[in-house]
Amino acid sequence: MLAGIAERRFAAIIADLDIPQPFDLGRFLARLAIRRNRRIYLHSFTSGPGVPCGLWLGTIDADHIFHEEGTTPWHKTHITLHEVAHMLLGHGGGGSRRGLGRLLAPDIDPALTRLILGRSTYTTAEERDAETVASLILGQASDSPPQLPAGRTRAKPVLYRLERAWDR
Repeated sequence: MLAGIAERRFAAIIADLDIPQPFDLGRFLARLAIRRNRRIYLHSFTSGPGVPCGLWLGTIDADHIFHEEGTTPWHKTHITLHEVAHMLLGHGGGGSRRGLGRLLAPDIDPALTRLILGRSTYTTAEERDAETVASLILGQASDSPPQLPAGRTRAKPVLYRLERAWDR
């Protein structure tokens, strides 16, 4: 019963999104910012042991998404969409990441920070739900036929997606 409720909620969230076809992260975030009436900023950083590869820091008037700097474009997109999923699901941040938020965004007054949510493990229901919604967004985005690079006449969808994921 609970799984069915969650599935319906996730489906409603995805159906309500304006997902560009073909998918473009910048256009998707611009549309989402308009819908939420909040600016969305992407920042890169270098993570390490015990540091999440993604983080959402919400302030009074904007959302700041941090993603691992040295990763593939596909992984950057997935990290970003995972953090977007936290926003869409209405997840709140835990206080344990506030010090990390100050380290990553020293220009943001801690008093203005509303939410800080880090992404490093998937042990909580919120993390699993965010991962599911991020995957559903990517699935919806990839429902359209892939745009083949110039000179390519035919590519198997799985091979093409693997090449795209590894930025080849």
